[in-house]
Amino acid sequence: MQFNKNTGIELIKLTIGCVLYALSVVLFIDPVHIIPGSVTGIGVVVKALTGFPIGMLSIIINVPLVIIGTIVIGKKLLIYTGYSVFLSSVLIDAWSFMKPFTENVMLASIFGAVVMGLGLGLLLDAGGTTGGTTVVGRLILKKYPHIPMGNILLIGDFIIILVGSMLLRNWELLLYSLINLYICVIVINKVMYGFKVDSLSIIVTEKKAELENAAKEMLQGRIWQEESADSRTLVFITRKTDVSKLQRLAEKYDEQASCATFDLDYSFGEIK
Repeated sequence: MQFNKNTGIELIKLTIGCVLYALSVVLFIDPVHIIPGSVTGIGVVVKALTGFPIGMLSIIINVPLVIIGTIVIGKKLLIYTGYSVFLSSVLIDAWSFMKPFTENVMLASIFGAVVMGLGLGLLLDAGGTTGGTTVVGRLILKKYPHIPMGNILLIGDFIIILVGSMLLRNWELLLYSLINLYICVIVINKVMYGFKVDSLSIIVTEKKAELENAAKEMLQGRIWQEESADSRTLVFITRKTDVSKLQRLAEKYDEQASCATFDLDYSFGEIK
């Protein structure tokens, strides 16, 4: 793997992601025994039952998973995931002395999910993982890239949460952990997909040519336009932040224009 500007940016994102992930575990998740899923969720349960460090267990479990992922995906996974697993695990154990941000289980589950989702989203977007179900998710994403990563993690993490709650004999913990997982998945998907190209607009207008040219000029490099057989219909994919601009533009050129906008779960192409 060659080191370049993009590699440097990815490593920075990995590092920030690891820091956020570790902080979410130390300050929110572990103190109230919320089970976040993946290897960390297993670690929380094992620590609650035996006192064994979460970070150390994470490294032990993830070694074979990283090896398998490297064989299937390539050396980049070994470097990025190895770095992510090692750094996040070391930080979790090294920062275990820190006092929890809150002892309220509901607040911990919500804010822990937000911080963890931000960290995981950065990790996954940079090509890394924290091991466990995220490695499995990366393998699935390689074959089915249209499936949102957060949704892939949902199934495996739910199983871990269910089994962990049974072992700890705490069904309220199951509910809090599910809240944590749900919010975390939303944040992961937002970080990976939601701040990129995510809106499809269909405009029906009598002034198709004028509006098309004006839209391309206004949204330089941030628009993808589909040719339509209908002489009055324009189909655009834009950033969500550009939707209101596109709608105002349509009203400017044709007060009788009709516009419908939809959120996209996944898209790729030329839009920057």
